[in-house]
Order: sequence, then structure tokens, then C-alpha cells
Amino acid sequence: MKLAAKVGERGQVVIPKAIREELAIGKDSAVEFELKGKVLTLRPKKNLEKIRKALAQYKGSQTGALRADGFASVDEYMRVIRSR
Repeated sequence: MKLAAKVGERGQVVIPKAIREELAIGKDSAVEFELKGKVLTLRPKKNLEKIRKALAQYKGSQTGALRADGFASVDEYMRVIRSR
């Protein structure tokens, strides 16, 4: 996708809606700029804390199912799966 925008008097650029939607960039989203030679790249900044919180809600969520299937731990389950 290639779109154009104008730079305002204070150096501000409005990211076109199609790009904001494609990259899930909304109000208060953090972005990163990278300059390589004469090429400027803008990308959504990874929010590691948000990712950690999302992963934490699933931590241990399958332990009960594994135990019901006769496995004492995830490690034991992985050993069995890898030995197949």
C-alpha cells in the first residue's frame, strides 16, 4: 500500500486511515520512527507490557486439562509429544 500525506507547519503528518486500520494504530498508540539513509520507516511500537499481561492470563490455563489426561506437568506432556 502506498499513500501520500502532507506535512503540516509544525512537522505533523496525518497517517491515512487505511494505514491506521491495517496497522491497528489508534489514538494514543505509540509508534517508532527509523531513518536509514533517506528512507523513513514508521511502525507500531511493540508494547511489551501489554503482551506480557495478555500472556499472563493464559499461564497455567491448560494445566488442569493436562492433569485430566494423566500428565503431571507440561514438561512431562512435552517429553511424550517430542518422543513420538
